[in-house]
Amino acid sequence: MRIKTIEGNEFSSTEANSILDSALLAGFIFEYSCKNGLCGVCKTTLIEGKVLELKSQFALTDEEKKNHKILTCCCEPVSDVVIDAEDLTRLKNIDVKTLPVRISEINFPAKNIIEVVLRFPPAASIKFLEGQYLDVLWNNIRRSYSIASTSLDKKVKLLIKKVDQGQMSDYWFDQAQVNDLLRIEGPKGTFFIRDAVKPLVFLATGTGIAPIMSILTKIDQDSEFTQQHAIHLFWGNRYKEDFVWQPMFKNIEVSVEKVISKSDKDWGGETGYVQMIALEKLGAKLVVSDVYACGSNAMIQSSKQVFSDIGLPEKQFYSDAFVQSF
Repeated sequence: MRIKTIEGNEFSSTEANSILDSALLAGFIFEYSCKNGLCGVCKTTLIEGKVLELKSQFALTDEEKKNHKILTCCCEPVSDVVIDAEDLTRLKNIDVKTLPVRISEINFPAKNIIEVVLRFPPAASIKFLEGQYLDVLWNNIRRSYSIASTSLDKKVKLLIKKVDQGQMSDYWFDQAQVNDLLRIEGPKGTFFIRDAVKPLVFLATGTGIAPIMSILTKIDQDSEFTQQHAIHLFWGNRYKEDFVWQPMFKNIEVSVEKVISKSDKDWGGETGYVQMIALEKLGAKLVVSDVYACGSNAMIQSSKQVFSDIGLPEKQFYSDAFVQSF
């Protein structure tokens, strides 16, 4: 079977593989994140042809399915197909590697959050775009974590939230030691800044701030970047103690709103949900912005719907959902 895009790219499907996996094998990179049908990042339009659902497309509504929307991570072509998917050329020179790493630092900025710094062997490293994630492999367990550091750093920093009864959480919070040997595979994902020709709005919940830390820090470090539009960051947590990063920039101006979802009489900031606070603060300005959201899948799906309802084009909303594993 042949898979074509409206951009003019064309490649063969591979048997029993999703459209996304066939694209990756052929050297094309479409939008994706969880690869499990939960986040909806790889959603596209099936213009011609038929597909077989390999996995449930949880992130699609019945209405979207009626309008020929599919998730490329879940569907295999059963005929030649044409899809509306963009090849992300900036990722072409980013190679996914599997490398050994050792834990260089372990810090506990909050009771339920651990900061882990990983170092590579001499002469080894990975090239990535700020916003991407990597998989950590330990004891036959694989978990995905966004990179909180920038590509200019020699080490990789991760922010990890504790998951009750999580196998990997038990390791991080109860067993991990400096100099432990792990493996990483990455970088992965398509969450990165496309350009900065529009105002930028960032939404984060919990440790979903990690890739946004990376993106904003890199923009601040970029001597060629001249800020021409507003940059807004809305960061939500349940409790004020979970704000483990204090945004401070030398070369860019970022409006930061910290939001908690649990009532606290000692809290002087906003209370509620980040997407609703962003809507309240920015209103129609959202429609002319590029929005980047990272964190809980519930926040991302709600944001996508709420912002779409006021006119934000679907192609101006980029996301990376944290889908929980145990």
